[in-house]
Amino acid sequence: MCNLVAACDTEDLGAPDIVLDDVLDMWSRFDLKNNVWVVEDTDSALIGYAFLEEDSEEKLFSCGCVLPTARCRGVGKALVAALEARAAALRNESGVSKRLQSMIPTLCEDAVRLLEAHGFTSVRYFKRMGIRLDAEPAATAPPEGFTIEPFAKDRDEQAVYEAYVESFADHWDFTVPSFEKWVEKTQLPTFDERWWLIARDPKGAVAGFALGRMREDLLFIEQVGVRRPFRGRGLALALLQCVFETSYRARQPLVSLGFDTANPSGAYRLYEKAGMKPDYEISIYEKPFPFPAE
Repeated sequence: MCNLVAACDTEDLGAPDIVLDDVLDMWSRFDLKNNVWVVEDTDSALIGYAFLEEDSEEKLFSCGCVLPTARCRGVGKALVAALEARAAALRNESGVSKRLQSMIPTLCEDAVRLLEAHGFTSVRYFKRMGIRLDAEPAATAPPEGFTIEPFAKDRDEQAVYEAYVESFADHWDFTVPSFEKWVEKTQLPTFDERWWLIARDPKGAVAGFALGRMREDLLFIEQVGVRRPFRGRGLALALLQCVFETSYRARQPLVSLGFDTANPSGAYRLYEKAGMKPDYEISIYEKPFPFPAE
């Protein structure tokens, strides 16, 4: 499966954007029996894949891909039909209308045409940015009175969770996860405390954070957030620079992240100031699954 997705990423994005640990981490929280589909050719080789994640009570998130050499043969159409059937079934089982979202590379015209033909419309664009650290970054000094330190398991979970919820509360389509679901990521075999950095205010409260995970080929920053009372002081930039220092010391020169291009907080300017460059763009498409009118 990882090889299949990597081949699709190479075709559509220019390079693989997944490693085996990513697949294993995702599948650890999936309903594999009902929410994951594969397509095989006559030689039993995998040529298509899709998954659906029950993101919240009413939002479903999905993603899929088709091997480049197997495209335009109805594989993508079959996968979209499976996703739609599952969305309708979950709507009927729960008694709650659903929104099915699907993520595709913006420049993948085949995927765009496929989703639009099935009634999906684009609702958001996310950009990936990255940096290669060819030289040791300059030492970072956090804003006066603040400190930046690594996350500590069995101590910081609740405080970082609360800061995460507060920081992302005004972001597009944000759904507050339960603490139990959110903390599961700290219990994955791939979790490493070194890649979660916390900024604390002069009283020791969590003011901001940068949460990352190391992959085979790069350090991926999953979230950067600063609580509203502490914004505008350079804390997010200091967190990014500390991530770069930590990654460089670990001999991992590549750092990457993704962000909402419509984010009003000026995220693009922040990442550009930190020295990051745009790589590619991802589109989120959505289709509603309301109850049929009686």
